[in-house]
Amino acid sequence: MSARLMVLGLVKREKQTHGYVVYRELASWQTEQWSKVRPGSIYHALSQLEKEGFLRNTGITKGTGPARTNYEITPAGEVEFMQLVEKALVEYDLDLFSAGLAFMHELPRLRVIELAKQRLEANQEVSMFLGTLPREADPTAPAKHPEIISAFTNFFDSAASWQRDFIKRLERGDYVFANE
Repeated sequence: MSARLMVLGLVKREKQTHGYVVYRELASWQTEQWSKVRPGSIYHALSQLEKEGFLRNTGITKGTGPARTNYEITPAGEVEFMQLVEKALVEYDLDLFSAGLAFMHELPRLRVIELAKQRLEANQEVSMFLGTLPREADPTAPAKHPEIISAFTNFFDSAASWQRDFIKRLERGDYVFANE
């Protein structure tokens, strides 16, 4: 899903582009270091998004290199993109969440704050739930292993702490958003 989000976002930003430009831009973001998006997933996403009506083929560019198919985002693609950004901003999955952060500026600030608060609440709920799990010194199942529970509790506590700081940055006016 992060490939879909990033491809739609970049085609939207460029107005009309081809896969190699999308690939080059994502490479400049070093997405291979922080996401599961790879060159093959970019071209697959372009093809799939066109098939689903979210991108439109605007013709082929011929030049000194290989012919390239150009795309532009459709009105349905705009809706899909915005929904994907919103979904990504409440995700636990860091790959998708990072993709959402990359395009959060497409939403109004107040909506991003609202989504950030939802993600904070979800992280806190998971952490509280993990605190209720039984732990065994000599665990009979992974669900009772104290180190597994502790690792996940620390992950969600840390995510909640970061999320609180993120909300403060948003509320004080950091970043520029769609309606500003």
